[in-house]
Amino acid sequence: MCDTLFCSLRDKGSPSKAFFGKNSDRHPTEAQSVCIVNRRQPSDSSLFGERRLPIPDAGFAFFLSKPSWMRGGEMGINEKGVAIGNEAVFSRFKRAKDGVLGMDMLRAALGSAATAKEGLDFLCSFVETYDQGGNGAYKGSLYYDNSFIIADPKEAYVLETAGRRWAWRTAERRDAISNAYAIEEDYKRLDTQTRKEIAPVNERSACSDESDPGRKGSKESFKAHVESRFFLRFTKGEVRRKLSLELLGGFYKDLDSSGGAAESTASKPAPILGFLDILRSHGEYDPSKPGRLHMESLCIHPGGLPATATTASFAVDYRSEDSAILWFTGTSTPCLSLYKPLLLFKGEFKPLWTDYDYGEGAEASEVYWRRWRNWEYNSKRLKRGQDDAYATSLGQAQEALVFIAEKALYDLEASKEGSSLPVLRQEAKAIISGWEKDLGL
Repeated sequence: MCDTLFCSLRDKGSPSKAFFGKNSDRHPTEAQSVCIVNRRQPSDSSLFGERRLPIPDAGFAFFLSKPSWMRGGEMGINEKGVAIGNEAVFSRFKRAKDGVLGMDMLRAALGSAATAKEGLDFLCSFVETYDQGGNGAYKGSLYYDNSFIIADPKEAYVLETAGRRWAWRTAERRDAISNAYAIEEDYKRLDTQTRKEIAPVNERSACSDESDPGRKGSKESFKAHVESRFFLRFTKGEVRRKLSLELLGGFYKDLDSSGGAAESTASKPAPILGFLDILRSHGEYDPSKPGRLHMESLCIHPGGLPATATTASFAVDYRSEDSAILWFTGTSTPCLSLYKPLLLFKGEFKPLWTDYDYGEGAEASEVYWRRWRNWEYNSKRLKRGQDDAYATSLGQAQEALVFIAEKALYDLEASKEGSSLPVLRQEAKAIISGWEKDLGL
């Protein structure tokens, strides 16, 4: 179970143009790490799990957050600034046991899409051509359809799929998806079969979603047409999406009152700090009661049913058309975690935390994830998100990392990389290692 958020700040006078973020909720014991997949020679085929399909790979480099056992990823961003996060949704159509995982589809889209619209078109075409499904569970079995938010520095889209069907719309300025369908009559485009079923039009009409005097009927809800509501009692996707939108609304109001601050100060915190706080949020969930309402929290703690927890979190702070600051935990439970910075500048990924192994399949990154999880469980620290002293320590370290990332990006833009980046990397390393040492890690 997961939550993906998008927020545009282009009218807020903020240095940030937009935010993209996702919490990946998987089995509590499933390690998830991030990797940088370097540029490759373009190819006329792509791997999906262990299968090679005739889907072109443009060879774009990308940053990917992925469960340790699979090729595909939960979320990521490519060198062109296209960010994608996917969600498990459950339709009334039977999933193919040997179908393609949404996480494999996401990886392939990152490798080939130069814009969010290209990513959207890639995924729509793929879904119409190939069966989706496959067992996406680390333990046991879980078959599902997929929804996505696809963003770039200029725009974003929400795409929902059901078997070989799909619907999409342009993302709102504040938008979110979870483990429930959310597109109703507000779709912009539909696949051909679904268009005939819920938005009938004159045969000569180009599309069902635009005003057309030849329309034979009125729109019906895509959500109502495809969704199996049985699973909602377990996923609580509608509850979490509502919480995400409420928190994004408060985030907008805070930016209005602060004037879209560019720097992290006591009176005007950097906007990214507020966005990360949303990903750390619990809503009505109380960490001291792990078996109650845990599925209604954005930062999901283990302990209830179904067996799931937030095993990774990732955010993108879009700064311009060719620059962004990326933030990843590399650990589970974001309410307890530091988000570590990495820059995307003119198509190049530049890590600011050098103690992490960004190679795909790196054992060290999985070891780091498991060490963090053991610290959480063995010392019963999952409740510490409510501890004021812990929150203060976390907040101070996070603000220091934000300052370092802002400084590094500023120097890159001013062509001062050689004079400051090594020093700033040492400072980031000292903050992260010092904070973790104080925790006893």
